[in-house]
Amino acid sequence: MKLVFAFLLSIFLVSCSLMQPRTARTTSQLSEKEITTITQLIGKEKIAKEVYENFYAEYQNNLFGNIAKRKQKHIEIWKNILEKQNITVLENESLEETENLKNQLLSEAIDETSALKTAIKIEELNLNDIYIVRKNSQKSSIREAANGIECGTKNHLFVYYRALREKGEKYTHQYISGKKFKNVVNGSVNYCSIKYDKNSLFSHW
Repeated sequence: MKLVFAFLLSIFLVSCSLMQPRTARTTSQLSEKEITTITQLIGKEKIAKEVYENFYAEYQNNLFGNIAKRKQKHIEIWKNILEKQNITVLENESLEETENLKNQLLSEAIDETSALKTAIKIEELNLNDIYIVRKNSQKSSIREAANGIECGTKNHLFVYYRALREKGEKYTHQYISGKKFKNVVNGSVNYCSIKYDKNSLFSHW
């Protein structure tokens, strides 16, 4: 099992640039680093959404369906930020590497319990990606969006972990520090307000 996780992690990390959606742009005030980290995050949020939609169809657990909808909202927020900088994400171009990664994540789930473990892993990875986006930008719109989406992602991690524990199963953190992981799973669901510009406000748990 450890070898499988290590293999998948290596694919996930190596595939970052491959799963990055293509963009069309004119003049933008964003740096190449900002554009790259945000578009990579959009690609990973899209994978998460599609994996959860598959899990919901298979196991009829509303957690998967509800969080898939929130992932779509995250994608829309990041795309909106880019579009305000004259950058359009060409999301309809499905990359083979992205599909391969999605299929590998889906293949981990042989039952609902393993699907929850995969979902927790995805949320860990998403949190790490959010940290990277925030680290590479000083723009208030990006940092505020990252803060709000981080809050929502921590909620997702919390509820997935709680559902797993209710089944009598355990999970050991893999991609964020033990301290950060414990702070999330030993906490509670928080109300999250995502304000990413003066006219746009999105709230979710």
